[in-house]
Amino acid sequence: MLDPFEKLILKELQRNGRASTQTLSDAVGLSASPCWRRVKRLEEEGYITRYAAIVDGKKLGLRALAHIQVSLVGYDASSIREFQNFIDTNEQVLECSSITGDFDYILKVAATDPESLEQFIMHRLLRLKVVKTTTTTFILRQMKISGALPVEV
Repeated sequence: MLDPFEKLILKELQRNGRASTQTLSDAVGLSASPCWRRVKRLEEEGYITRYAAIVDGKKLGLRALAHIQVSLVGYDASSIREFQNFIDTNEQVLECSSITGDFDYILKVAATDPESLEQFIMHRLLRLKVVKTTTTTFILRQMKISGALPVEV
């Protein structure tokens, strides 16, 4: 179980992953050494899996975002492994979740424009021998982008 200080540390690091130990300790009400030890423990125990920068996709020219629902042809280990390998190695795929319903997975994909998204679907995703069908929904506008998980204090 996490104590209230550890929960505060997680909340603060989700707001500012570059916070110094001193800034973090001031924000949560601990001195620097105990705060640093708690951060290290949270990293070692897997509560903190990595640190990353949130980048503005529009500045990179990524103006087309879509959710793509995917159904696989089969569910044997090699088909799932091939699909997983594609997801793991393709930078355009921002997220992939296994889902319930008529489809097996939902992907969040970034592209420079609708045409390049079409190229991704037609020439990469559908050419996988394991993908049976897809349905694409364009994201018109993102009203909230967080990535931070709720941490109760």
